[in-house]
Amino acid sequence: MNAAMENVIARARPLVVPDDAARRKTVRVAEKVVSKVKEAARPHPEVAGVFLGGSFAKDTWLPGDVDIDVFVKIATSVDEKSFEEVGLAVGREALRGYKPGKKYAQHPYTEAVVDGFRVNVVPSYDVKRGQWRSAADRSMHHVDFVRQNLDDEARVQVRLLKRFMKGVGVYGAEIEKEGFSGYAAEVLVHNHKAFEAVIRSFASFAPKSTEAYFTLFDPIDDSRDLGKAMSRETVARMVLASRAFLEKPSIEFFKKARRTARPRLQKRVYVVAFEHEELSEDTLWGELKRSARQLAKHVREEGFALARVEAASDALRSSAIILLPITDTLSDIEERVGPAVELREGAERFVAKNRRKAELIWVGEDGRLRLLEERRFTSLARFLDEVLKSRVEKVGFSKEVAKALKRNGRVLQGARLRKEAARRTWLREAIATALSDSVGV
Repeated sequence: MNAAMENVIARARPLVVPDDAARRKTVRVAEKVVSKVKEAARPHPEVAGVFLGGSFAKDTWLPGDVDIDVFVKIATSVDEKSFEEVGLAVGREALRGYKPGKKYAQHPYTEAVVDGFRVNVVPSYDVKRGQWRSAADRSMHHVDFVRQNLDDEARVQVRLLKRFMKGVGVYGAEIEKEGFSGYAAEVLVHNHKAFEAVIRSFASFAPKSTEAYFTLFDPIDDSRDLGKAMSRETVARMVLASRAFLEKPSIEFFKKARRTARPRLQKRVYVVAFEHEELSEDTLWGELKRSARQLAKHVREEGFALARVEAASDALRSSAIILLPITDTLSDIEERVGPAVELREGAERFVAKNRRKAELIWVGEDGRLRLLEERRFTSLARFLDEVLKSRVEKVGFSKEVAKALKRNGRVLQGARLRKEAARRTWLREAIATALSDSVGV
């Protein structure tokens, strides 16, 4: 480790390790919540136990950034419907008085804020290693793995890696972000032993294969590749940030990424916004991302080049698709290329079909038929309006998004968009993210 990097990491350590006061406060709340969950679970014979999970249980949490995850172990004899009902009943009772709410992942769970801490009460099956029935079943085994395999110094290295990933914007396993989970950071440190070694491994990254861009196998489940949950964009951003850090170490990598205002680009942004029914997190982001891809495909097919396309949401009932076009106005005529003249039947059909509406038909230097015709849409704004007015079914939006767009979809740009973004923090931040560099701090 060179002197510059050693100095930066030494300065970063106090930022990532909780002090005694923070530990005492967090432990106090965690113990209170676990006690409440155990009490709430007593009337339910299906419950086989209660345990603390997540980064707090593994002692890899960051100061000011810790959720308290309590898992309710339910007997494997319980069917899926009862599994959800018991898990929610225990969560509601345990968090009564703290405005508990239902959240969704693979299975619903209960969330509330207790004494300033976000608390999740999550059902999981009481299974042996390898006999997984729900996504939460591995959690207890992950806790055991980290406790047994990472010592105090290794946990500091995990904290440094997490803070670095947060600083460069690649942390978060939610489908919204498709980034690195806390457990992925723990496995990376376990595999490479130290923060610096992890950074160096990403700096020299090369894809495993065309199909498997990045792989990271779960030590407690050889069949599970943690890398599948991470987008190529996220991994690539981590690679670039790692190279930038090695080239010029800075404490800024461990702080929140700064965003540069880009007024010229902000004026070019188009947003398709809509309100919808509340959906589970996985369903919502799956539908949003698929719908964003489909809309982008149709926009490009119409001739409008796009630089970036992003999905955004408040994770409740408001969402949007953000478009940053390279071209938002087009010529009133367009060229289309037809078949080569030696393909007799195809060439004759092309001419017959287009003779009346084409402005001009000719044979190009490559021997293929070509034509000029009037373009239907010369304005991106007008095309997007037309999509919402009469083309929603043709674009391939997901079911819930299509339903919402037909009911209340609207195109925002310019002053209308600035007004909307001013009152909606999630939209303002999503636009800022879409217009941010992602090549390091």
